Amino acid sequence: MKTQIYKKSGHELVNFTGKTIYIGIDTHKKNWNVSIFLDDMFVRRFHQEADSKDLHSFLTKHYPGARYVACYEAGFKGFSIQRELSELGIECEIAHAADLPQTNKDKLNKNDKIDSRRLGEALSKKMINSIYILNKQAEADRTLVRYRRKIKGFLKSRKTAIKSFLFRLGIDIPPEFDKSNISKKYISWLRSLTFNEPSANYTLQSMVDDVECLRKKEYEHIKQIRALAASDRYRDVYNELNKIPGIGLIAIMTLLTEVVDINRFYSFKKLNSYVGMCPTEFSSGEKIKHGKITPRANKGVRTVLIEAAWTAVKYDPALSLKFSELRKRMESNEAIVSIARKLLSRIYAVWKNHIDYKIGVK
Repeated sequence: MKTQIYKKSGHELVNFTGKTIYIGIDTHKKNWNVSIFLDDMFVRRFHQEADSKDLHSFLTKHYPGARYVACYEAGFKGFSIQRELSELGIECEIAHAADLPQTNKDKLNKNDKIDSRRLGEALSKKMINSIYILNKQAEADRTLVRYRRKIKGFLKSRKTAIKSFLFRLGIDIPPEFDKSNISKKYISWLRSLTFNEPSANYTLQSMVDDVECLRKKEYEHIKQIRALAASDRYRDVYNELNKIPGIGLIAIMTLLTEVVDINRFYSFKKLNSYVGMCPTEFSSGEKIKHGKITPRANKGVRTVLIEAAWTAVKYDPALSLKFSELRKRMESNEAIVSIARKLLSRIYAVWKNHIDYKIGVK
């Protein structure tokens, strides 16, 4: 369709009906660098405040009637810019930084201007696969489950700090307390320790206070996650997946809140790639070389799957047999990754097809 021109108040104004304006945005906290493309032709670049309404005003003023498609890299702003632009009528995609095409020259010369232009050019040439856009409810659910994982990490670091503190003072931790979990008896034992130096007493009690506070927070978070699992949004799928040996509340809710919609993966290969359970490959011609599992992964899902696999091999005879066979030619830590991948394929089948899990089936 040709660009139309119409008259208003004695001036000829261009109407971009039928045209597409592509916008590459390099986002920062206070300002944006914006590159404009008309179809696949670079038009201009400018600098503006970090305001979606300002961008919308600029586009409607200079390119009235056009279809607007914007893109920015996934980062600290999350989905908020995408939602703001969508509400203003600007289609918006979010790109994974590692998926953007770039030359060696681009890698050696990086700045905000180049980044915004590279985004706009890739968008105009249909070379960007947008990441999956979450709605606010799904994002809130994901944040709840992820924060429980952070609390777990804080708790682990506090326990390590206590152990280091005691070692420096020459105090050995009794074997029954030197475990990964933190029991009430262990906390009572820590509370009973006294030193001649008041500073040491205060430091240890503060550390123990931190541990007790974090344990309480973790318990409250698990209660919230359990309530979330029983909600209408997750109940049916949760009950289906809960029949699979090895995976429990945390593993299932991590899967449900990270994957969100299993139908966005039309094959197990795509899901496997997203989770990061596939090996790296460095092949050329007749030479085929596979490396370790890819470093690019959803680490939260991958971690809970590997943890679940250790339990699954104890309760599913088919997985136990497979694990036994794998251990003959590789280390246990490598073999369990293969089991986790197999477990993921079964989760995919149960979730995708709504079928019951069969124990002992190859």
